[in-house]
Amino acid sequence: MGAPKQSGHWTGFRAVLCPIDFSDQARLALRYAEVVALRAKASLTVTYANDPLLIAAAAAALHDRQLAKRSAAELQAFAEDTVAPDSRRKLRLRAHVSVGNPADAILKTAATRQSDLIVVGTHGLTGADKLLMGSTTLGLLQRSTVPVLAVPRGDASSESRPSASWPGGRVMAPIELGASSGREAETAAHLTRWFGASLLLVHAIEEIGAPAWLRSDMSAHDRIRIAQAQRQLEALAANANRFVSSESRVITGHVAEELAALAASERIGLVITALRDRRGWFGARRGSVSYHVLSFAVSPVLAYPPQWRLR
Repeated sequence: MGAPKQSGHWTGFRAVLCPIDFSDQARLALRYAEVVALRAKASLTVTYANDPLLIAAAAAALHDRQLAKRSAAELQAFAEDTVAPDSRRKLRLRAHVSVGNPADAILKTAATRQSDLIVVGTHGLTGADKLLMGSTTLGLLQRSTVPVLAVPRGDASSESRPSASWPGGRVMAPIELGASSGREAETAAHLTRWFGASLLLVHAIEEIGAPAWLRSDMSAHDRIRIAQAQRQLEALAANANRFVSSESRVITGHVAEELAALAASERIGLVITALRDRRGWFGARRGSVSYHVLSFAVSPVLAYPPQWRLR
């Protein structure tokens, strides 16, 4: 996708793609995709990628060369069982089956269908500070040129469904203060306005451990850091107020835990973050905001790549 100049009024997503694996988590993700597509009056494509090795093994064991066609029929049935009948009448719902590495196949489908949003379920955390989204979701986040709406496990029962008014009243956008923070805050403001919500800009300051004899000096230093961050964030919120009602908040502590706690206490329906570290998920940048947000998300996260711009 190209990088057109950001305009004053964004018209929304036009083509939504939802990869599924027939799990309850995928069903929940598809229902979020349904809500977004209805709001945008966009097309909705449901896709499934057959692993070529599994296809070959199943064909050899079952002597069935029609497995791809059977997958297409099952995908269509899954989509029709998940998406509400009234929504199916309004949406241009399509089902697409491919063969290949799932992440590669999904990205190829997104390109050929000109999808401008991918909605995918994540698998949550196992262990402290550890990201276990599955290789497919992680591959999409690292390589996608369009935004990815990552839906955390939550209540992924077969009956779980987001409300038609999702994300509700509040959207949160964690911001890393720096050269690109102005553009990121403005992008979050445009997206939040389209979702019909208000925006909470947040900057998180990680607490630095120090021995007792140094704590008084560190405390003064932290107060200066917080005051500086507050001034910068207030300026960003003032600019964002041109597009949507915006507030700012500086938090301190363990970044991931504080962001998750704030999202829960403020009843945040959606978190927006820029993917500034796509090639460093487990390297030097694992402490970045986008890593923390996606690792400990309790609400769906709309993550967009650095080169993406609002059309």
